[in-house]
Amino acid sequence: MMSYSFLPNAVLILCLGSLVQMAAIAAKRHVGRDALIGFLVLVASLIGIFMPTVLIMTGAMPLFAPDPWASYNAALIVLSAMAIHIMSWRNPVVEDEAVGSEYYLLLTLTTLGSVIMTAAIHDITFFIGLETLSLSLLGLIAFRNRRIDAGEAAMKYIVLSGVSSATLVFGFALNYAETGSLRFLSPSIANAPEPILASMGVILVLTGMFFKLSAVPFHLWLADVLEGTSIPVAALVAVISKVALFSAMVRYFSSVNLYVPSAQVDEILVVAILSMIGGNLLALSQTNLKRLLAGSSIAHIGYLLVAFLSPGPFGLASAAFYLAAYSAATLGMFAIMAGVMPQGADIDDWYGLFRRKPAAALAMSVMLISLAGIPPAVGFFAKFYIAAAGISAHRILLLLVLVLSSTIGLYYYLRLIRIMMLPAPTEASLPEVEAPWGGNTALITVLAVATILFGIFPSGLVGVGRNLLAPPPPANAVADNTAGVGP
Repeated sequence: MMSYSFLPNAVLILCLGSLVQMAAIAAKRHVGRDALIGFLVLVASLIGIFMPTVLIMTGAMPLFAPDPWASYNAALIVLSAMAIHIMSWRNPVVEDEAVGSEYYLLLTLTTLGSVIMTAAIHDITFFIGLETLSLSLLGLIAFRNRRIDAGEAAMKYIVLSGVSSATLVFGFALNYAETGSLRFLSPSIANAPEPILASMGVILVLTGMFFKLSAVPFHLWLADVLEGTSIPVAALVAVISKVALFSAMVRYFSSVNLYVPSAQVDEILVVAILSMIGGNLLALSQTNLKRLLAGSSIAHIGYLLVAFLSPGPFGLASAAFYLAAYSAATLGMFAIMAGVMPQGADIDDWYGLFRRKPAAALAMSVMLISLAGIPPAVGFFAKFYIAAAGISAHRILLLLVLVLSSTIGLYYYLRLIRIMMLPAPTEASLPEVEAPWGGNTALITVLAVATILFGIFPSGLVGVGRNLLAPPPPANAVADNTAGVGP
């Protein structure tokens, strides 16, 4: 019997848009035109997310599940890509007519891979999205960067990315051997004839995903990659790849009890604890701002795992809220770095910013207090809802670690605000503060206002989580609902 499968509009638009970008580059290079095409493709894909989904006839099982969880995360990814697009404008490397056009093409392909992952319900579809993201991201990390540490960062990323992808595929293979299906994890795995083999498959999939998420102890690559690459690409690694992987991880385990088999709950709990503590301790010892944000990103993955281990709509809604809050604050930090002081790699370079550039220092302080979880920024309520989800699931140990690690995080976030308030020990050694161009200024303003506005009035974003988000349907349920729809 012929069946129908969903094809998310954003995937279709991004595929066609990338082909248009390739054709434009092949016809004649023009960085400004190609940047505009790339941005319009992102705008069209954002609109497409909220349009009726396309049904295509297929003789195979469905590959996508375009539900509210997929739409929410896809919208968050596309909006983040648009922000990174704006950060990249006026970048001297990207404006190079010889190679700048490829940068925007790689950014579109990275977004495409991420959006595929948010809606995938099939191992092969997920892997295609993952590799599209990973290979495009590799090109962006090393893009026209002649620094030695950039090559080192690219090498570390490609090696560890390859290892984690191989681990994922091996886990998929073991699950297929037990269930006979390439759909995302089926409840039938709980009754697998070889429970040890089934558990090994789940553990390998988790390990591969934790590598991509840079959760402790699979985090060693992240700080080097963020430090070695450009500021917009560092923002992409810290935000878009994390949103895509976390949303796919939730969907992969959504069809079994507690999102994950109970035998693996303890392993995830340990990784969450290590990530919360290890990420904050890593950031605590850094003198480089990008490396500090890498440690911060690792810690926030640990916080998200608290929601992951709190099943049901409440846990999912708190994770959705937290992803939005984290993305806004982190993108804001990188936007300020790119627009105000692109050469300000060290934390000490930001001394006296309140005197030299008060508006930028104020916006940066807003982002920092949100990441720290201090009211009235949205980060406070995001962390509060994560804690509430943990309480509802009786994850007391995780809550204690969350409070402890958040207290550690307060030190380095507030220390950076203090540095911006203090005069520099030696003024002559500070890098020059630049005036950001209009687009970047507007981006910083929007992110700062949204961070405060949703902190004071969080009900709008919470309503999205409660009213629109339900646990993603199991892959087998999607297949059953779409099979035989046709004549």
